[in-house]
Amino acid sequence: MSSHMRIILLILLSGLLAGGNAPAQAQQADEVFARIERAILAGDAGTLASFFGSQVEVTITDREDIYSKDQATFVVKEFFQNYPVRSFKILHKGSSSNTYYAVGEYYSTRGKFDTNVFIKRSGNTYVIEQIRFELEN
Repeated sequence: MSSHMRIILLILLSGLLAGGNAPAQAQQADEVFARIERAILAGDAGTLASFFGSQVEVTITDREDIYSKDQATFVVKEFFQNYPVRSFKILHKGSSSNTYYAVGEYYSTRGKFDTNVFIKRSGNTYVIEQIRFELEN
């Protein structure tokens, strides 16, 4: 193999290795979203909270604030109690920069909520930075 071929091969391999991590991170984010989807479908605030970062922005209809993990757990638990889940499904997932997001529909016995979940990589895991349940009119 000529030296030019070796250089081209090295460039190609280094490019593959540098960009090869993005698909793995997207797959990990998809797995986290699947677990989040199951927790919301079960109305399980405790399991959902296991994905919360130390600070979480929570929006429920017209109530929006940044909460500690414990406070956010309480707020979401209260939401699940006040608006029991009939069904929940993630309809779309995507990413922007190093944030992944999911858009879903939460059907309660008391209405339909457009739902958005934003996660970000923190160390070796993903944490929920923001979650929104907005009542659809």
